[in-house]
Amino acid sequence: MNKDWNSVKKVGLPELEEVTTTNFRSVYESKEVLIQTKRGERFVAYCRKEVYVDKRYRDGINWYTYGTGGRKMKVMSKVVAWMELPDRYEGE
Repeated sequence: MNKDWNSVKKVGLPELEEVTTTNFRSVYESKEVLIQTKRGERFVAYCRKEVYVDKRYRDGINWYTYGTGGRKMKVMSKVVAWMELPDRYEGE
């Protein structure tokens, strides 16, 4: 498991898994990773990619994190790097 920063420009996105498919589009999501934005902000977030069958629509890549009360929030700054999360602390 890689615990180093991965440049989105050089390495690309984390591994994506297909979550839904319709005649209109396919949606892919990554597992949660640690991201850093162009402004230096760091969040635990996941990537969501939408690929449309009809090319009149633009495919989209967005990052989402969770805010107060577990609300899903879109990361507004450009994500420049990501890294896998460490294993959860299980206690002693």
